Amino acid sequence: MRPSKFLMAAFLFVATNLFSQTIYKVDSNPNAPTGDHVYSNLQDCIDAASDGDIIQIIPAVDHYGDVEINKELHLVGSGWVSDNQSGMISKVNSIVFESSTANGSTLNGLTLIADYSYPIVFGELNAPLDTLKDVEIYNCKIAGIRQLANCPIKNITLRNNVFALLYSNSGAGVTLNFQSTDGATENLLITNNIILRSRYTWGIAHPAMRVANQTIITNNLFISWQGLPTFSVVHHCFITNNVFYGAGTQSSSTSYANVFSNNLSYECASSCAIPPPSTAAPANTGSGNLPNTDPLYASIVATYTSYTNTNDLSVSEFSPLLDGGTDGSDIGIMGGQYPFVNYNNLRGVPYIHQMSVPGLIMENQDIQLEAEARNNQ
Repeated sequence: MRPSKFLMAAFLFVATNLFSQTIYKVDSNPNAPTGDHVYSNLQDCIDAASDGDIIQIIPAVDHYGDVEINKELHLVGSGWVSDNQSGMISKVNSIVFESSTANGSTLNGLTLIADYSYPIVFGELNAPLDTLKDVEIYNCKIAGIRQLANCPIKNITLRNNVFALLYSNSGAGVTLNFQSTDGATENLLITNNIILRSRYTWGIAHPAMRVANQTIITNNLFISWQGLPTFSVVHHCFITNNVFYGAGTQSSSTSYANVFSNNLSYECASSCAIPPPSTAAPANTGSGNLPNTDPLYASIVATYTSYTNTNDLSVSEFSPLLDGGTDGSDIGIMGGQYPFVNYNNLRGVPYIHQMSVPGLIMENQDIQLEAEARNNQ
């Protein structure tokens, strides 16, 4: 994706007039600005906001705690890697979506850091059965997501995120841990993400995903080590255009009735087969796959510990990923509907990339300021 360029005056005009919602700001830094819509505590801001409002989370030294969302809100952070002089990012420890009251909410450009429990949970413990709908999470770095049994989900999109659950003391340690019973998920889209396995504190690796019910899993990069299983439970899913790098395509428990199309696997020992072995009927099927094929990344490490932005996922002109997807775009995170071009620079709000100011400014003279801003999507 080419970076957008525009004058700051034009950007401010568009940003001011694009939304009719109220825009709140949460800032816990010393000497933070004050005002009717400025808070230092994120939960207080959530409680004060109304359906459809936007909350901008300012980078800070400390995280903004554990919060619950019970209305349609749009939380926006600075992204995983910040260009500001402080080097700080927008961190939240954990977020709970309280079922249907949070329908339509979005998370963009946040880093969720709770490693010993799931930092994002769909549903509230001991609450009545209630369906969460129309939630989108993108441009975030997240340890993992867990869906509770009392919270069916519908129309949920996870795109352009990095998922890396280092430690887990709950939910069987699966990084993306969704319910696999009939009716638990509908229209779940997991696309253009970088997804690592998790591990317990004593070093045992656990699968990256537990999914079912026609979930679409497309254009992701699964990273693991020694061909350890990517899936815990996977059935009746459409798995297309993914790269399994060091990650086995099989499941540690249940795998059947999935369609594997145009996926690539590499460095996964004896677990590179696509489609993988089935555990029950109907069997996994598929076509156009590239098992045990080098994607020719510039630099990547097979691991289950932590993802860093030192990986270089660019490829040469000879890479089998190029134009190899079911839609004619690339296999992996650079293809599909949401190309993950800025995978090492996740961002939420547009940010100033370059700014030019005249070298000499006379007293009482207007300043001619020109800026270049960028955003993922």
